[in-house]
Amino acid sequence: MSGESQRLRDEDLVRRTLRDGSNLNRRSLFVSAAAFGAVASTGALAQATAPAPAAPAAPAAPPRRAILKDDSRILNIGATVRSGNYWNFTTFMTPVEEFYVRNHYPTPLVEQRPVLARENWKLKIHGASVERPIEIGYEDLLKLPSRTIVATMECHGNGRTLFWEQGGFTGQDVAGGNWVLGAVGQAEWQFVPMSEIFARVGVKPNAKTVLFWSGVDGTDMGRPMPFADVLAQQNDMGICYAMNGNPLTPDHGAPVRIVVPGWGGTASIKWVTEIRVTDKRVWCRLNTKGEVYIGPSYTAPENAADDEFIGVTQADIKGPMVTWMPPKSLITVPLVVDKSPSLPANYPLKKGEVPKLAAGQQTMKGYAWAPQHGVKSVEYRIDGGAWQHATIQPPNLGKYTWVRFEFPWNATTGQHVIETRATDNAGTTQPERIPLNSLGMANWSIPKFRIEVA
Repeated sequence: MSGESQRLRDEDLVRRTLRDGSNLNRRSLFVSAAAFGAVASTGALAQATAPAPAAPAAPAAPPRRAILKDDSRILNIGATVRSGNYWNFTTFMTPVEEFYVRNHYPTPLVEQRPVLARENWKLKIHGASVERPIEIGYEDLLKLPSRTIVATMECHGNGRTLFWEQGGFTGQDVAGGNWVLGAVGQAEWQFVPMSEIFARVGVKPNAKTVLFWSGVDGTDMGRPMPFADVLAQQNDMGICYAMNGNPLTPDHGAPVRIVVPGWGGTASIKWVTEIRVTDKRVWCRLNTKGEVYIGPSYTAPENAADDEFIGVTQADIKGPMVTWMPPKSLITVPLVVDKSPSLPANYPLKKGEVPKLAAGQQTMKGYAWAPQHGVKSVEYRIDGGAWQHATIQPPNLGKYTWVRFEFPWNATTGQHVIETRATDNAGTTQPERIPLNSLGMANWSIPKFRIEVA
């Protein structure tokens, strides 16, 4: 670096230090005395060091929270993600305070994003395959015909822990957050069905993809769905503005989100601002680099160079997108975590700790869900014995929903393993293992709960 260039660099650094303070790399603060002299001669140093009347200190602004919910009723597994404390679940409907949160970025707030205020929010519905593009506001949405549906919502990565704890895989094989089994909940969602929207805008016969997009959640939060799949669920999915009878909260997408019952949670884009119907396949982060099955047992879906790519390339397409979530089950007992690469901050067990239960007659309780077809039966076995049927507690509302079940157990002293498996109305039963996928998506293998009885 020439002497003149070094002098200019040093003078610029001094100006920034005087303006912003010394919260800079300490190495970069080693500048020449001449640089300070040069800046001082311009008056900047004299101004900065001149005595000034003391002003009362302003109260410090509260730190920006990535998620607004209170962690006392949810499991903190990372900066923008919270799992459910499923071992405490008892209710058929999950209270909003106990519902998991999967954000890719901090929850956007009205203070930072004024377009999220109800009076400002707009949804644009357009695209090459739309006959009559429209834009609607929040009050317009509330005036449209709506319905409610009871449905589970589950993160694609729920159960990833089973790859590490039971599947023999490491953190190098399978990456992602340690949700354990609690990234699932059930709510009543109020929404305007897509059938109502399609009737108003008109859809051309060449429609191939519906892209649901958030213009306020980062820069890449959009989820494409094949138009045929949206059409098949057009009465059961749509533009949602209420959860369990109340307006959506910020963590759950206020003021408006998409709800796609039965599909992995990321299909239900939060803070939605745009719906685009197009005659092309669309690829973006959430159906290429995330929320997809990538592994030796999976092949890339059909694609072409003239598809639409948003922030990704054709080379990023490596596996199929996760769609319907598979049948799953659990008992309300914390899973032993001793092989996973991380342990949630407020997990009730230490690493490797086995939950304890008193000896004697116990009623074991749990949940099972099979959103595509509904739960037909739930079985359990203890210490590798014969499978037995658990009792499903009413109600069983079928498709999209979960059930609660229970079974008696005369618990004897020692360590035991309890397994559960659900079978749906199409005859699909949870398997012992599932193939490796490197993002840890949708692990629906039979969970094994270790319990120490004393």
